[in-house]
Amino acid sequence: MTNTFDFYIYPREADASKRLSLQNIGAFILDAAGMAAKARGFGMDYMHEHGLAWVTSRMAIEMKEYPREYETISIETWVEDCSSIFSTRNFLIFNSNKEVIGQASTLWSMIDFKTRKMVDLLKTTNLADHVITTQNVLFTMNKPKRVDYKGEDEPTYIHKVVVSDIDMNQHVNSMKYLQWAIDTLSLDEIMNTTIKRLDINYLREALYNQNIAVYSTTKENLKRFELRNEEGVACCKIELTLV
Repeated sequence: MTNTFDFYIYPREADASKRLSLQNIGAFILDAAGMAAKARGFGMDYMHEHGLAWVTSRMAIEMKEYPREYETISIETWVEDCSSIFSTRNFLIFNSNKEVIGQASTLWSMIDFKTRKMVDLLKTTNLADHVITTQNVLFTMNKPKRVDYKGEDEPTYIHKVVVSDIDMNQHVNSMKYLQWAIDTLSLDEIMNTTIKRLDINYLREALYNQNIAVYSTTKENLKRFELRNEEGVACCKIELTLV
């Protein structure tokens, strides 16, 4: 069984083009995942009561069309697979005419809130009971890939992690990394190009008061980013495909 949730797009969630920003599309996707998990009995509130937390390992989003402010979109989601360490959750994004305008796929794991180490999904949750093995014919995208960053040695941008960057798991919110990368783009790029696909790999937690350096490189229509902490360790890698 799948779950479907509706989202109204407020102007504050749009970018300069008056279309829903990619980071807010990602936020809606994570919200849909959270609500679906809650409906199945393993949402964030239940996990926190048991000293556990969901974390996103990888995410990919492909958009055919970006909805505009004041529109309502629907996001359908389901669990594709579940192993002891990782689970894949997929998404279809529909406009108000029930046409597919985007797709997404996410890779999840679960950690012990105190030790920050992974726990066994099969032993900790009944997630495997909710796996849908039948392929949805509307879902055609490739799964999230490993982003290979090879680029500049000087950062494009340095961000100090502040209180508003931190989420309920006491680390940087997943979409903040994407926001910092997109903030390195020009206004002309936002207005005159479209991000067709996003791949993002989460590698290490970024924490309050750390300085995160954003490194970037461009090759043809691909923009790649590596976000590193003060020790020079990569926290996140991002690839944007622009058209």
